[in-house]
Amino acid sequence: MFDVIIPIYRISKPFLTRCLESVFDQTLEDYTVYVCDGTPVEHQDYDAQAFVESYGFNYFRQDPSHPLVSGARNQAVALGSNPYLAFLDGDDWWYDAYLREVKEEIEASSEQVAIWSCPLDCHVPIISQFSGEPFMVKGLYGYWPQDMPFLENYPDYAYYYLFGHPPAPTGTSIRREAYESVGGYDERLAMGEDTELLMRIIGDPRKVPVEERRHYRVLEMIVGFHYVGEENTCSGGIQTGANEVAAREGKDIKAILDGNMELFMEKHPRPTLEDLPD
Repeated sequence: MFDVIIPIYRISKPFLTRCLESVFDQTLEDYTVYVCDGTPVEHQDYDAQAFVESYGFNYFRQDPSHPLVSGARNQAVALGSNPYLAFLDGDDWWYDAYLREVKEEIEASSEQVAIWSCPLDCHVPIISQFSGEPFMVKGLYGYWPQDMPFLENYPDYAYYYLFGHPPAPTGTSIRREAYESVGGYDERLAMGEDTELLMRIIGDPRKVPVEERRHYRVLEMIVGFHYVGEENTCSGGIQTGANEVAAREGKDIKAILDGNMELFMEKHPRPTLEDLPD
């Protein structure tokens, strides 16, 4: 049923352990796991291949010709053949019923639905305005109940919803056919690459006829944990390949991410009020 896609880059062994254990413990067994490792040789402090394969999962090294987390995911997807893709970041983990519950939702969905997204528990780092010290706040990631009526009332305009409501890859499953139809991830993007892919799959209403647009569903069930912190896979953390690109090109990480955002907005200009449904 599922190809489980796990990109890793300088993931500590405790992080990877809880990630892989969460897949191994799934109550649904109809899946195949692909772990793509982009960790530079100088940062490999344990045998990731042996560790991944000890679970019976597939491990391979990331090809430099397919850069960043986008390239790692594209490589992993190309190795599989299952009709649905379930993405999981190496510093996140799933609760044990995730794949089974999403399978049930997929089977109950119409053919127009191509993406299923679930909210995740998370810890968000907050800087105190009084002391300047960081602390962690527990919350939900990827769930905006006040805006859900838009998706329900205007499913053909889900593209616009994604501008302000990006899901985490760890809670996102996609039809393989839909992923392949748009050529997968844009490997130039180091951040926001997951939302950008979903937007292309859904289809821009300004360009794509209504009969060719796909639908996006947010499922109201918390299915895992999304890790947010300075050492994580996003926001310029040390586990993101964007840092490697910045070092190689002699740029500041902020410059890389700013350029990333410019490319994103070039591909997906913000809608005007006239673009939105009546």
